[in-house]
Amino acid sequence: MHVISGVRPGRLIFKPNGPLVDEYEQSWDLAGDAGVLNLTVKNNKIFYDEYPDALARLYSSLTSHGGNYLVASAKPGFEFIGEGSPTHVGGASHGGLHKQDSLVPMIITGTDSSPKHLRMIDLKDWILTLID
Repeated sequence: MHVISGVRPGRLIFKPNGPLVDEYEQSWDLAGDAGVLNLTVKNNKIFYDEYPDALARLYSSLTSHGGNYLVASAKPGFEFIGEGSPTHVGGASHGGLHKQDSLVPMIITGTDSSPKHLRMIDLKDWILTLID
């Protein structure tokens, strides 16, 4: 997987199952400029900031179907629109990689537990523990 930015020079190349582990216990092999996704790599650990779980999200998007694909993510505050699609003042690109478009509020009551990680992918298993 190759990642480039329209804002910052450089390129990041990555693939799963490498020597670096992120905060979600996923392992990755990185080459190039981790700053393209605003990643911090320290002591063989990957930390996300502006683009939560970006490596897994990009990888799953690019491998979900057979073929070659290009994924584009709008700059924060902007969105891609087309005929018939609604626009949202100030952006809201529905699936954009930036945390502004990725993080959503959620209010839960009646439990002291929480999901292992604050990602949509972790909600199903957590919710199932609540109804058991």
